[in-house]
Amino acid sequence: MSNTEAPAAISEQQVADYLKQHPDFFTRHEYLLDRLRIPHPQDGKTVSLIERQVELVREQKHELRQQLQHLTQAARNNEVLLQRFQVLILNLIGSDSMGQALGYIRDALQQDFGAEVVEVLLFERPGHSDGIHPDDPRLRPFSRVLQGRQPVCGHFSAEQSRLLFGPRAEEVGSAVVVPLCEDARHPCIGLLGIGSSDPKHYHPEMGTVFLGHLGSVMNRIFLAHLDR
Repeated sequence: MSNTEAPAAISEQQVADYLKQHPDFFTRHEYLLDRLRIPHPQDGKTVSLIERQVELVREQKHELRQQLQHLTQAARNNEVLLQRFQVLILNLIGSDSMGQALGYIRDALQQDFGAEVVEVLLFERPGHSDGIHPDDPRLRPFSRVLQGRQPVCGHFSAEQSRLLFGPRAEEVGSAVVVPLCEDARHPCIGLLGIGSSDPKHYHPEMGTVFLGHLGSVMNRIFLAHLDR
């Protein structure tokens, strides 16, 4: 090889790989920081690396501030929901009959929680023939809900909607189905259906903690009325 042969050019990827492997490079060569220039993401003007770092810190602080505001608002909303939920529970505990308890449920969900359609489908029990038999084939599409014993949100089939919401099924674009169950030792006694005309109002990613608790409370209160 000739002594005058030019060295091979270094690629950008080699430079990037070297800097990754030697993160202290600019600590040992600080004078280079002032010579680096980076286009500003908004106006395209060239700024120094230090100026860009300052701008990044400002952007991160702004994002964190927004996240904190969202978390604070979510906490406030949950506090309001909890207060309304507590009022509903107290009303259910003080109800004198099944009819009154059902009235509290419908009124609270529609007036305080913005539900458009609210229906309760109870299962037949010994001594109580009202409702649908637990082994009725029409309940098979709800087997996953009943086995999971947790609320399910989203879109349901026309068959499921007709059984749960009856003549108002065509109004429902999205829904929540809450199994009225207390624990795995006891069978569920029915289903609570909450519907909205908005297809996106109830979706699988939404939280259902309060609704799960409501299903457990309704199970206990309804059993108390049915066993009288």
